Amino acid sequence: MKKSIFLLGLLLPFYGKAQISVQAYAGNKETEVLGIYDKDFGNKWNYFASGTIGYDYDLKKVNPELYQNINYGIGKNLGVSAGVHISDKDIMPSIGLAYGKGNEVFGINVFPALTYSTDAKQFGLGLYTLLEYTPKINERFNFYSMLIVESDFSFKEHQASSQVIRLGLENRKKMQFGIGSNISQTGSSYETDINFGVFIGKKF
Repeated sequence: MKKSIFLLGLLLPFYGKAQISVQAYAGNKETEVLGIYDKDFGNKWNYFASGTIGYDYDLKKVNPELYQNINYGIGKNLGVSAGVHISDKDIMPSIGLAYGKGNEVFGINVFPALTYSTDAKQFGLGLYTLLEYTPKINERFNFYSMLIVESDFSFKEHQASSQVIRLGLENRKKMQFGIGSNISQTGSSYETDINFGVFIGKKF
């Protein structure tokens, strides 16, 4: 509970006018609330955060997780980045690059980084990618698709990866609904877990 409050507290200083997405997801193994926050400060600075709070049915456990970074633009769509990935298992500060590009139909954010695991006491490589594609179907609806890919590697082996997939519809008021899956792989053997479900969301 203390860690959940800490995660939310990190976001409060950055509250303001920004692009915000919130999704509620009900899967066969876990229920999750996902929030994405993207805010520009002037011409160079950007704050990006992606946070989840999940509830595992079998373990009866709440799992908070937050990925966030501050980015500084150094070229067209390219910047340097510093951030931290916080979960109930680890705290991983990072430095790396940031790439972002978007329009009314397509958006992409990519953050490759050098990471440090405070739990394992070792350096590694991390990658966070967010893709959204929302082409127009008719006057009422857009097709909605989203993909989030996260991977963490030590310099010796794979640690953990995850993929969040959403497919559905989006209306004129930016309400979204459809089907999806949360997929994760852990360890050097890439032990895989798949959570299928449905979602509803809103972009502000």
